[in-house]
Amino acid sequence: MSGPNYWQRKYTRRGMLAKGATAGLGTAGFALVGCGGGDDDEEPLDLESIPTADATKQQEAKSILWPREDTTAKAVKGEIYQAYTTADVTNLDPLASPSFTANSAGSWYYPRLLSYKPGYKVPSKGEVQGYLGATWEQPEPTRVVFKLRPNAVWENKAPLNKRAIDAEDVVFSWNKFAAQNTSRKDLAKLPDNPSGPVESVKAIDKTTVEFKLQYPYAPFLSAMAYSRYLQVMPRESDGGYDPRNEVRSGGPWILDNYQRSVIFQYRKNPDYWDANNVLLNGFDIPIIPEYAAGLAQFRAKKVWGFAVRQEEIIQVKKEVPELALDQGAHGRTAWMTYFGLKPGTPFADDRVRRAASMLIDRDLWIDTFYNVSQFRTEGYPTDVRYHSHISAGWEGLWVDPKSNDMGEGKMNFTKNVAEAKKLLEAAGYTSAVESDIAWIATGQYGTTFPKHAEVIKGMLEESGLFKLKQVNPDYQTDYLPKYYFAKGDFTGIAVGATTAYPEVDQFMNSYYHSKGARQKTSFQGTVIDQKSDDMIDAQRKELDAGKRAQIIKDWQKYAATKMIMIPYPGQSPAFSLFWPWIGNAGVFRAWDAESGRDTTETKLWFDKSKYTG
Repeated sequence: MSGPNYWQRKYTRRGMLAKGATAGLGTAGFALVGCGGGDDDEEPLDLESIPTADATKQQEAKSILWPREDTTAKAVKGEIYQAYTTADVTNLDPLASPSFTANSAGSWYYPRLLSYKPGYKVPSKGEVQGYLGATWEQPEPTRVVFKLRPNAVWENKAPLNKRAIDAEDVVFSWNKFAAQNTSRKDLAKLPDNPSGPVESVKAIDKTTVEFKLQYPYAPFLSAMAYSRYLQVMPRESDGGYDPRNEVRSGGPWILDNYQRSVIFQYRKNPDYWDANNVLLNGFDIPIIPEYAAGLAQFRAKKVWGFAVRQEEIIQVKKEVPELALDQGAHGRTAWMTYFGLKPGTPFADDRVRRAASMLIDRDLWIDTFYNVSQFRTEGYPTDVRYHSHISAGWEGLWVDPKSNDMGEGKMNFTKNVAEAKKLLEAAGYTSAVESDIAWIATGQYGTTFPKHAEVIKGMLEESGLFKLKQVNPDYQTDYLPKYYFAKGDFTGIAVGATTAYPEVDQFMNSYYHSKGARQKTSFQGTVIDQKSDDMIDAQRKELDAGKRAQIIKDWQKYAATKMIMIPYPGQSPAFSLFWPWIGNAGVFRAWDAESGRDTTETKLWFDKSKYTG
């Protein structure tokens, strides 16, 4: 076991869950988001068997949920929003940085051609709308033409000095993206990525840009709205200023002050084309890597929203009843446990991977990190879902691993130590499989993430079928090149986050296709599962929504039989707490955490009448 505190929730069947791996998945901040003995006689936790509170208690819980009132009509402009993040950026260049953190920061000030329509009091549906691209047309399936906003200018700072944002900036940014971005293989046709959908980009005139596709690509417009792809930078960033350490805004916010490891301070861009509809003057976002320090700042009203751990939501709300309580939707991100695939690895055998999956008590893991049993006891609404090899939040595409729709792969999502032992013995392992297990222990994935990994390690070891050595690599110098982007070229097991893609194709292609930029299922892209690759290729080229959905569902069923990676166990919509003077909180809902700088952050305002700080 990884220590007496590696569990956090009460689990009376074992009597071994103590506080320690405490965690939660709230989203109110701006985060850049066993023992050796056998346990065959213990049944996994069944969350469905936990009774819900009586009707009165359920009604009481529902009554304290934030009403999501649209208060735009009475909004008063001004004030600085007090937010926080848990980690610094690698650098400030979103097109060339090795880390997603630069894209997260860049989404504040570098525009994209499109953005996502926010949901109004309900989750966004992922539909796109104009951003830098005022209009667009698709005269044929493989050609898309954008017209840029004529009043879009760069920040009034040398060497740009309010120069118009033009088509050459878009072409420059695309060429840099295709040459240097870690996600370039998701989109660009390249010598080492001949199947990339975008063949070329050219400027027709100063305000017109044409994208040529090599085949009809269903998610193209969504890709143009995604903050981790084509953020448009000025061509002067090539020599006119250092984009790793400086920025020039073309969006709603200016990076007014950045102190490494200390703070980001964004301010309203007075030259943004829609500046009149930006309500706040800016955001102060200090870097607070420690959970306890962040919670203390939140309680002291110095931070207006904070990702309170789910197991603490009820207690904190009782202690500070004036805090507002909101509940999110099912997320569309499924992080994962994946395997080193060097020659000779035990994890090349799908029986070993399937056995590992059968040691995960998914209900217990979800209860641990989403506090489901306590929320149900208190009457809070819950909805538990297991992740398949895509997130349970992909409505209309996700196949429920607990249902018969998953087919023969269903058994691989159910804890079954006896069956796992049989699989390992059939694969030739009569004693514990010895392996490293790696994850980062720093805050790039939030303060909760290391606890996720500790619990997964404990579950794998608890039966005695695995003996794991913990490794905590440095995020920048070790984890990213030697695990995350290594394409299976490492030893053992790794637990890691995944990019919050806004379109399911981008997730499937990037992580599961043998040629994907972040793939973790084919050793160096050479040991190919042709059936999986063919299904992923087929869905991205299918423009009929119904047929495409069926291909995606069939792929999930196939992936479940191989357990090519172990997706995170699952989720229940998380609760969040924030101070009620955040006007319009929860009203305009972004499609993903970084896509709403122009549509959701611009709608927030400071309601001084409710301020008690």
